[in-house]
Amino acid sequence: MFSELSIESKYFYHNSLSFIMLIVWLVVFIKGYSLKDDKLKYQISNLIIIFCLSQELLESIHHIFLDSNVVFSVQRDLPFLQFCQIGFYFSLICIFLSRNYIPNKKYSYFQFLFDCSFILGFSGAFQGIITPDLLNIDNIIEVVCAQLQHSLIILNLIWLMTAYNYRLKFRGVCLTYLFINLIVPFALIFNSLLGPNSNGDYANYFYVNELPKIDNFFLNFVSQYSSPDYIFYIQPIIIIYFLMLYIPFGIWSKFKKN
Repeated sequence: MFSELSIESKYFYHNSLSFIMLIVWLVVFIKGYSLKDDKLKYQISNLIIIFCLSQELLESIHHIFLDSNVVFSVQRDLPFLQFCQIGFYFSLICIFLSRNYIPNKKYSYFQFLFDCSFILGFSGAFQGIITPDLLNIDNIIEVVCAQLQHSLIILNLIWLMTAYNYRLKFRGVCLTYLFINLIVPFALIFNSLLGPNSNGDYANYFYVNELPKIDNFFLNFVSQYSSPDYIFYIQPIIIIYFLMLYIPFGIWSKFKKN
């Protein structure tokens, strides 16, 4: 369980779990749309929250205490300091709050939590599944936890959209774009203050100092630039990507009005 896997085995386990989660997403999608029992909806929401937090706890315990190949450092291993993780926890908070809440037409912080988790979580999770970074992952537990960290974000969003009828709002797209750009300067300062760990690895929270080492269509446009220059060059790509995510919801909104 703790033995190091070959890169082929890592991709095998990652792809196998991705296929299983695809089936789980479909089941959650159907169940969320067909469910009319508010009590059962409340119970399923609690199960989703418990399962997601249990996965995070398992990953933390394994990473800090059980894996002898990993030396915990504040420069690399602090939780909640990546955009996809913000999306993950925002989606959990939104599920927790929405158990006794029905979204209305007025924009609320409930809606912002969903919008932010959808844009940050879906984009990061989807890219993390189709272009996984498995180079720094050693054993099967890490492979499973890394895959679940991404696929559970999508599961949460599917549940919010089907069971609680959330939809991405254009205002949320704008607020999320503002939100991430407010985080960036603080992340640059924070990473600089932390400096390198004992292995010489510098802090790179929110990927503001270095892009992830993956073959990604969008990131390849700015991969030739160093930090902080690529932060400016990536802005048009972020805007285009956010708008691409909103287009289906915008079309659906127009269709409903007509």
